[in-house]
Amino acid sequence: MRFAPLDRHFTGISVPVAALRSAADCGAGEFADLAPLGEWCRDVGLDLIQLLPINDTGTNSSPYSALSAFALHPLYLNLDKVPGAARYAEEIARFRAEARRRLSYTAALTFKLSIVERAYADNAAAIAADPGFTKWRGENPWVVPYAVFTALKRETGNAPWSSWREMADPSPAQIAEWWASHTAPCLPAAWVQYLLETQLAEASRDLSAMGVFLKGDLPILMSRESTDVWAERAFFDLTGIAGAPPDMFSPDGQNWGFPVYDWESLGREGYRWWQDRLRQAGKFFNAFRIDHVLGFFRIWRIPRGEVTGQLGRFSPTAGLARADLQLLGFDKGRLRWLSVPHVNGSEVAAALGSDAERVAERYLSRIGAEDLYNPAPEYDSESALRALDEPQAVRSFLLSVHANRTLLEDGPELFHAAWDFESKRGCMGLPDEERRKLKDLVGRRRRESEEDWEKTGRRLLSVLKSATDMLVCAEDLGDVPRCVPRVLEGLGILGLRIVRWAREYEKTPPGQQAPFTPPSRYPLLSVCTPSVHDTSTIRGWWEEDPVERELFFRSMGENGACPPRMTMPLLEKVISYCGQARSLLCMFQVQDLLDLDETLWSADPKTDRINVPGTVTEENWTWRMPLGVEELSRRTALGAKIRALSAARRQRPAKETTA
Repeated sequence: MRFAPLDRHFTGISVPVAALRSAADCGAGEFADLAPLGEWCRDVGLDLIQLLPINDTGTNSSPYSALSAFALHPLYLNLDKVPGAARYAEEIARFRAEARRRLSYTAALTFKLSIVERAYADNAAAIAADPGFTKWRGENPWVVPYAVFTALKRETGNAPWSSWREMADPSPAQIAEWWASHTAPCLPAAWVQYLLETQLAEASRDLSAMGVFLKGDLPILMSRESTDVWAERAFFDLTGIAGAPPDMFSPDGQNWGFPVYDWESLGREGYRWWQDRLRQAGKFFNAFRIDHVLGFFRIWRIPRGEVTGQLGRFSPTAGLARADLQLLGFDKGRLRWLSVPHVNGSEVAAALGSDAERVAERYLSRIGAEDLYNPAPEYDSESALRALDEPQAVRSFLLSVHANRTLLEDGPELFHAAWDFESKRGCMGLPDEERRKLKDLVGRRRRESEEDWEKTGRRLLSVLKSATDMLVCAEDLGDVPRCVPRVLEGLGILGLRIVRWAREYEKTPPGQQAPFTPPSRYPLLSVCTPSVHDTSTIRGWWEEDPVERELFFRSMGENGACPPRMTMPLLEKVISYCGQARSLLCMFQVQDLLDLDETLWSADPKTDRINVPGTVTEENWTWRMPLGVEELSRRTALGAKIRALSAARRQRPAKETTA
């Protein structure tokens, strides 16, 4: 589905479907709620609605942990439109009547599935014979693997697919045979998907008729326990785990727990899986956001057995060949010193006291007769060390030893520099000249890698761009290679600018606060937003960091005292300032725009945050709107403020020719 010509500036809202609220929902927002939301957006001049991922995630409430790249989430099904569900109208009404301030994920999902399963059972023969349902299955080849996977999950009590014996690594023929011989338990999951697609397609058509665009979100990675990893095993490399390198926000890096792609295997089939995925999204969306677009250039690959991202490396990357290191004077012994952690007995004693001798004997390997140790091979991983039945001090010490390596081995002839290799014991112990040579070699390989990343990113993103007529937007945050903005601009892909993180870092001396980049200087081909699902809202951000608050206040040209708490005039000023962005798209979390009505302010803005990355809490992914979508139109003062914001942007034409 096409987006509008990029000849003006657009304004929209972002919201998780589950966060929508209506009189007809069953504890979670539904696809049917998108149309009334779209009516309000049209009336206040908003151009588009951006959703978080809407794929089936099973029992996991995070929308970024999909069980399928194609299947939609049953949570978003409207029961009033399910054939046969009217029989359970009283039960549905009772469930709806229960007040729920936040999403109760398990309760809502369990209830909906129970109603749908009974409705299916009541009409199984008629449903199986429905020509529309039959035709739809034939047009969607992903349905059979998904339905078989879902049935096997149920049959095995949700056991991991690795325990499914002959169905642990099935061929397409085996999957087809299982469907043929177990059609009855497979059809209900397929029927639910048929209903979901029907409801989402209807909502999408309604929005299109209103002139409101719909923007989706495609997570780059898939859960290990997904249909796709199970059924398309060749496309995934299960020996590595994707994550992110250490940074100022995550000093240990991030381990996302998802397998990395085998791009060579994907390429041999013309990237069929990705193209199919985009065609599926194109049924419903006018635009989409590529989550972690950097992964199309290179991914932070973590060895299995590691829990944090400390010992990861970029893949692909130009490594350090043993022969190159030997030319620099690093013999076998020196390379072992750099790649295998060493700790002397006095350090163990100083750190662990009376536990030192026992710990050294059990978990370390002594080097000859020296009072020097390496980690014992069976304990040389973070997962093994974290599982030890030992005091925290012992585990922490052993983990610090494990991570203290300058070079990371990648087979017998190749090494990679650790992320912060210069701070590791091996590197710091080198003579100045050897340390300089190693640093120079690492720098050369980084530059070579940048060239490869540019070619890789351009090739893969060109495939994606050519496979769809949707507007392509990218989440390009993190350790961004210099080639990324160049490739995105060349392909006409919009990058992302989160106002609080768009700073002049490269122009700022170390130790100083980097000034904010004015939104008026953002690239035209970009999406501007003051907050996203992984950050606090504008109100929440204002109360988090006094230094940041003061700096941003001045960046807006304010000269008076900086208020320590958000006020309505100040919020209006911040939102207007963001709206002045040069970016073609300016997106606001629905929480931030609803806060333009002070009667909707929550007592604590921290509760309006959707997710805190790296945490598992009862609050993550449970936020819901404080009012129903039907009530939005009655908030006339709120509508007037948003209408003024969107009108100001709508009247500004794009000043440059765009793709």
